[in-house]
Amino acid sequence: MKLLLVYPPFCTPATLPYSITYLSAFLKENCDCSVDVLDLNVKFHNKKFGKYADYYKNLNDLSDYNEMTKGYDEVSRKVYSDNNRLVVDGKNPELFDEMLSMILEKKPDTVAFSVVYSSQVFYCYALIRELKGRGIKTIVGGPSVNEKLIGAADEYLKNEVELLESVSGKADHDKLHLNFFLDYNVFDPGDYFVKDAVLPLRTSSGCYHAKCTFCTHHTGNIYLEYSLENIERTVENSDGEYFFVVDDMLHKKRLLDLAEIMKKNGKKWTCQLKPTKDYDEDTLHILRESGLLMIIWGVESGCDRVLEIMGKGTNAKDVSGVLSSSSKAGIKNVVYIIFGFPTETKEEFLETIRFLEDNSECIDLVSTSVFGLQKGSFVYADPSRFGVTEVVEEERTVLDPKISYEVKEGLTNEEAVKLRNGYKKTIEKINKFPKLMNYFREHMLVNI
Repeated sequence: MKLLLVYPPFCTPATLPYSITYLSAFLKENCDCSVDVLDLNVKFHNKKFGKYADYYKNLNDLSDYNEMTKGYDEVSRKVYSDNNRLVVDGKNPELFDEMLSMILEKKPDTVAFSVVYSSQVFYCYALIRELKGRGIKTIVGGPSVNEKLIGAADEYLKNEVELLESVSGKADHDKLHLNFFLDYNVFDPGDYFVKDAVLPLRTSSGCYHAKCTFCTHHTGNIYLEYSLENIERTVENSDGEYFFVVDDMLHKKRLLDLAEIMKKNGKKWTCQLKPTKDYDEDTLHILRESGLLMIIWGVESGCDRVLEIMGKGTNAKDVSGVLSSSSKAGIKNVVYIIFGFPTETKEEFLETIRFLEDNSECIDLVSTSVFGLQKGSFVYADPSRFGVTEVVEEERTVLDPKISYEVKEGLTNEEAVKLRNGYKKTIEKINKFPKLMNYFREHMLVNI
């Protein structure tokens, strides 16, 4: 049995794919089948965007970063859009024969696709269509798998245990070998669009908070913390200097345990956190001394009423204190903001703008988005509770239905977009790093 784990185009080519790194390690520990990996996403990007690959792999001077990244964004968006249209029209996307050849060279019996982002669905669908025609079994899994992919593939599997059962014919849950570390050497770190490899690391699944009403990451997922022993072995055995901890949320004790591992091994790292008041100045100094250079904070809003209906469990005063303490500790702060949450008014939008301005000295990069209704969120499950009316789901050819909605009160989606665009320059003045590093947070981490 020869299994090939594939990460399909298209998504950001700056970080090694965690999903197939983990699946490869798990399967090698628990079955005798031959397991190989292939990151087609980064292979496509190197072939198609060589000019930008060279720039990012040798990035030291940030003076032209926004200009180059704007060019990359414009060119890549068009390439993605044009190729997705080809798939919708029943044709093969660009570089298809070369991507297919890379798969066939591995001579797999089964190809399992890890679909993490909806933007990967199109190319994945085209590859499944071709591989099935050649008699090669196809499997799909991941958070962005949709009904179209499930219908096209031979199997849809929800987790690593189901994948093990599929490829080995059995999986004794009581005898699973879970004491393993991740091997990032299955990839070439020089392929990625960053001057120093940034290794993804997950220390838990699900979310311990699981109350944010806009989020879908906790839907159907039980919060489970992975073995610290395994995490330490992964860190110890990696050649990379930089880590991106991709957990949706980390609580303080878990974070301090992880910091001890990182400090012992001389690593530099970043993570995503909720700005709660237990992250005091002493704690943040400990984290900075461990090599934590940057934190991506889920701030979301500077208005307490909006934070409450979002289910964040935070308030603007505490968040301001956390950002200040983090900055004093020498940690760079990236803040996520969501505008246009249902019932948010213009005055509350402006309250968030003032919050950003008032805390500008402690903020290094602002990342804004406008609320979008997602299936699986608490807002989707109970729209009337959030003043959402007339939810419309528009069928699409390959992707899941497009969801639009109306609100009983507050800003419409269109009004929120217009307001955000109107305050674009105000927000950009706050940034101390190039604004387009929001596309590549890895570049910020390795250039601090």
